[in-house]
Amino acid sequence: MKKIQRRQVNLAVLLSAAAGYLDAVGYVFLGGFFVSFMSGNTTELATSIAEGRLATAGLAATLIGCFFGGAVLGAVLVRHWDGRTLVLASSSALVGITALLANLVHSEWPVTILLPLSMGVVNATFLTAGEASIGLTYMTGALVKAGQRLVDAFYGGPRMLWARHLSLWAALLVGGVVGAGTLHWIGLAGALWPIAGLLAVVTAVVAVDRRRRGVFGERPGRREIQVLGPDVGD
Repeated sequence: MKKIQRRQVNLAVLLSAAAGYLDAVGYVFLGGFFVSFMSGNTTELATSIAEGRLATAGLAATLIGCFFGGAVLGAVLVRHWDGRTLVLASSSALVGITALLANLVHSEWPVTILLPLSMGVVNATFLTAGEASIGLTYMTGALVKAGQRLVDAFYGGPRMLWARHLSLWAALLVGGVVGAGTLHWIGLAGALWPIAGLLAVVTAVVAVDRRRRGVFGERPGRREIQVLGPDVGD
């Protein structure tokens, strides 16, 4: 069983914070719709259909469809070149394009289409054997696992494994607070450029690190991974 190393956990926490930031920006800008939390959009879609609010249902459906398209695109990208680097670069580029269009187009469509597309793509960062070993934009599972691992700790299991799962949720929360505050402070484009830049820096650091470790270009293999398990070699 291959266990995820601390560098993987740190990357996951950072990307979860970025996802929380962007989801909060999208939520405020779109008036209560999400660019990464598709469970919430699905509930909105269902209630809108039931109540005959077709325009609202159309917006929710568009966000869900774009996120799904991003997940498909990410699963394709991770299988080419250096998959992890390509996925991160693509997600960063989509956020950057959204920021650019925010200054050029007086419309909601860049946020509605490109940000959920980016969030769908980034979920392929830890894709292994066709499954995402770490979810970056949805935290219900992380909270469930944190609670379960906390109980495990009292029954002889790893003492602090629960904190790793909880850290993903906390990162999403902190990122959301910063994202919403930044949007109110400097507007849409101003809020998106810093996170696009951060994702670009993360992409470069990951690429350099993977070259240094001799795994650049490695394809996602069919191997078992213990999600957020104890460190190996750290």
